[in-house]
Amino acid sequence: MTMKKIISNLSIFLFALAMLCASSYDYELREPDSKKRRDDDYVGVIIKTNVEGAEVYINGESFGETPVATVDLSATTYTLEIRKSGYDTIKCRIHPKRYYTYVYNFTMVKTCGYIEVRNYPSGSTVYVDGSSHNSFPIEVSPGNHTVKVRKFGYHDFSEQIYVENHSTVRVNAYMDVAPFSISNFKISKNVINPDYKSSIGKVTISFHVTNDGSAIVSVNDRYGNSVWTHKYSSFSTWEQSVSWDGNGNDGERIPDGTYTVTVYGLGYEFSETIKVDRSLSYPAVAFTTGGSGVGTLPCAFGNNVDYVKLAASFGATMNIGENSVSVTGFPITAGMLIDIGSHVELGGSFSVSPSISSQVETPLRGGASLKVTGGVNMFPSLKLNFAGLCNYNYCKNKGTGYGSIDMRSGVTLGATTGVESDMLYAGASAEYTIGIKDRNMLKCGAVVSFMPVKVVRASVWGALYNAEVAEAGVEIISMPAASAFSIDVKAWMLKDLSTVGKNMVLNAQIGLSYLF
Repeated sequence: MTMKKIISNLSIFLFALAMLCASSYDYELREPDSKKRRDDDYVGVIIKTNVEGAEVYINGESFGETPVATVDLSATTYTLEIRKSGYDTIKCRIHPKRYYTYVYNFTMVKTCGYIEVRNYPSGSTVYVDGSSHNSFPIEVSPGNHTVKVRKFGYHDFSEQIYVENHSTVRVNAYMDVAPFSISNFKISKNVINPDYKSSIGKVTISFHVTNDGSAIVSVNDRYGNSVWTHKYSSFSTWEQSVSWDGNGNDGERIPDGTYTVTVYGLGYEFSETIKVDRSLSYPAVAFTTGGSGVGTLPCAFGNNVDYVKLAASFGATMNIGENSVSVTGFPITAGMLIDIGSHVELGGSFSVSPSISSQVETPLRGGASLKVTGGVNMFPSLKLNFAGLCNYNYCKNKGTGYGSIDMRSGVTLGATTGVESDMLYAGASAEYTIGIKDRNMLKCGAVVSFMPVKVVRASVWGALYNAEVAEAGVEIISMPAASAFSIDVKAWMLKDLSTVGKNMVLNAQIGLSYLF
């Protein structure tokens, strides 16, 4: 190696060593807060902070979280770092000496900055990162933040800012007055049946305004005659809405047909059409693991309206023997059905069945389902419906005996079809479950349902499970006074076909549901 190369490498080494020493001596030497004479010749160091759990590093090596006590040091100079998320890192030098225990008490300061918003109109609502505040300055973490100021009658103010650690950013929220305008006009439904006296028989008309003014919402028939109006003489907030029940201004019945809903005011005008159809009916149907149906069987009803249904049911399960009847459980189920576009239905449910016997764990079950429906008109008043379905169910702590035959974990594929008129539905279904830790199961069933009026459905059904267990049941569903609430009462029997005698399981449940 040439002398020139040796000198060059030595210079680089000395420069790096000098930089290392300089960086360590950039740290201020911290004197101990107190020290105590030891009875031995060790070096003792105790490090405390005003917050618990701060990480201590001595010469880059971790010594755990505060408070830290150690004698594994020599009498020399060390670099000390104390770190904790959300607080400023403390860096300093310490120089403990033999025969003493040095105590250091450090105060850690929160890592934060401040935002002050000013010059906004009185009565405004000020948001920082989506949270409202009414006094300033406010403490925030260092970094990017969004300031937004709103007041009715003014254009919104919004600004992105960056806050440095231990600094204050002042935001001047000057806002211009907004001229009056109407926008975002919409109606919640395109078809209503005023015979339903709850929210499902009404439509919500909504729109957005920017300042005080006036407007009129009008419903006109096909000839342009006004059948219902609602007047706004002034506004004090942005979002406006009003509900129309499908009747005239004085509550009089108006004919079925297509109507125009219009909002207009100060040069703005928007319109939508809505249909009043008293033949429209919301489905009086039961909640099953495979979607809407009768009893425990999914059905292919020809719904012509979108809806969301929340349902809950509870009841009792009884074993009926030759000479005794015993209650074995009290199943409770909650679920939701969502009908989308009148042809797609999503469902989800959760159930628990508290057991009477302390020897049997309480069964728990949850699942989700998808059903796609269609249909063809056979006659003006008769329709052939069909549906494909799939669902997944998971059951923990499954019950015992054939009474819990439908409480299986697995994926189910099925199909159902039926003929439907205004008053009658008759159909059949088949479901095949690929069991998880259970034997696969084929369930075939048939149902007959009668609706003497559109708010009452009476049904009977029967099913076979793997041709080994028979099921039969009855059900009545009612929507009292054409409300959004439904009451579902049903009872069904399960019988093991491989045995003789009266041994069977009887289930009885009452359910409540709400449509919206």
